[in-house]
Amino acid sequence: MLESRLERQITLHQLRIFKSVVDHRSFTRAAEALFLTQPAVTHQMKTLAAAIGHPLFQPSRRRFALTAVGEALYERAGRILALVRETGEAIDALLGSRGGSLLVAADTTVGIYVIPDALADFHRRYPGIKLRLDVVNRARVRELLINGDADLGVLGRLWKDSALAAEPFMENTVMWFCAPNHPLIKREPLHPKMLLEGPLLLREPGSGTRETAESVLKRYGVEAKPAMEIASNGALKRAVAGGLGVAAFSTWAVRLELASGLLHPLRVRGFPVKRMWHIVWLKERLLSPAAQAFLAHLRSAQWRKRLPVALGSE
Repeated sequence: MLESRLERQITLHQLRIFKSVVDHRSFTRAAEALFLTQPAVTHQMKTLAAAIGHPLFQPSRRRFALTAVGEALYERAGRILALVRETGEAIDALLGSRGGSLLVAADTTVGIYVIPDALADFHRRYPGIKLRLDVVNRARVRELLINGDADLGVLGRLWKDSALAAEPFMENTVMWFCAPNHPLIKREPLHPKMLLEGPLLLREPGSGTRETAESVLKRYGVEAKPAMEIASNGALKRAVAGGLGVAAFSTWAVRLELASGLLHPLRVRGFPVKRMWHIVWLKERLLSPAAQAFLAHLRSAQWRKRLPVALGSE
């Protein structure tokens, strides 16, 4: 029966995306509003249509239109999501998500430059919840989740791990940067092998940003041999701004340095690279009311409106 299939296969996340697509009358604008990639939005809409067994959108490039099934779903999606919000608020009051504690483990870049903004906005809504953020490497995020020491994790590259549930969170763009007076600027656009003349400065092994940059360099036949490894975004930015070399950063990590003119974004073939950060949690663990509230908060677009726009994320 269709009813039982819908119960098993349709998710609230898909309904939120669907409603946003219809409200914005655009897959692209919906993706921007939800901080997702357009392919991610398209994939979720295809999955939703497959679960229902009927197209949701008219196959027309000239105008945006829903099928009759799409219209019926849209009319009910808003009511479903509103009821979920009301239910969450009722559970908050009954189970005390306005109190309790929450521990979030996040890998370095997202943990320093994004999650604190989300926590600050969350704290304004739930001032009674005791918050803790552990900024650690990717392996430690998994360890904290598996051991039950963290409620939620946020990181880039995922593992093939059946014990963990994950969903896309936000887009992350990686580019190369140098000092404003670096000689490579005059030779842009650059072939990746020219970065070796920087010289190359990299984060420590295991860094998600480093892994992303190295994977692209490898495709161009470039072996990323760093002149220096620096296990800190802050120190690495200072080194690059001081003229010691070139380095890859998430554009979220260099907003202040770009605004103040300390760093220059290099045009390099194969870059920028867009990746996705993910929210992760242990499948077998029942999330506390506080963790459920923060997960819902991370999924929402409201707090993200306060974030400064990062280069490459417009």
